[in-house]
Amino acid sequence: MRQIIMVIAVSLLAACGTTSDITGTWVEPSIKDKDLEGVLVVAVTEEREARVNFEDAYTQALKEKGVRAVASHTLVPGKLNKTKKEQVINAAKKSDLDTILVSHYAGTIEEPVFHQGRNYYDVVPAYGGYDYGRFGGYYGRVVKVGSSPDVWTSNKFVILVSDLYETATEEPLWQATSQTVNPDDRTELRNAIITAFVGQMEKQGLVK
Repeated sequence: MRQIIMVIAVSLLAACGTTSDITGTWVEPSIKDKDLEGVLVVAVTEEREARVNFEDAYTQALKEKGVRAVASHTLVPGKLNKTKKEQVINAAKKSDLDTILVSHYAGTIEEPVFHQGRNYYDVVPAYGGYDYGRFGGYYGRVVKVGSSPDVWTSNKFVILVSDLYETATEEPLWQATSQTVNPDDRTELRNAIITAFVGQMEKQGLVK
């Protein structure tokens, strides 16, 4: 019985994969009337490795959709914070990139999840002195073979926001908020978020 309980508990945990959904989005109605070309991809974080990896992956995903995209760390190296805003804008202008795509971490939410325990049964043969049809005294009976206890787990929701700005005016053009459930590691988290963002761009006609 203990083994069955352990298997059920592991199964509950294994079922929690990394998925990402767009929970909110907005697009400037006039964006399709603007002749915009090229985007500078920016990840706002002081962790250099995280910035490089996120920007490179986001840039590659956009390039695969035919977008001329450039990772900002190739033009503005080092730690990225608010003091480098003008450097980022100037880098985009010098590279003839009409838009700047800025992504940043917005927080993590944890919610408890209750999984009710279950009983498991099986049918086993039993014999008696009664006549149950042509099978004679053979019949089956249901017995309890195991159970799983009530289990409390938690879902972790990681929130990221991605904003698109026009380089020349700094006006917002698009925004999407992603919610990623139970990220197993940074790579899965990053890939899930980028897939969600680019998928949303496709839905709204920003990329093909």
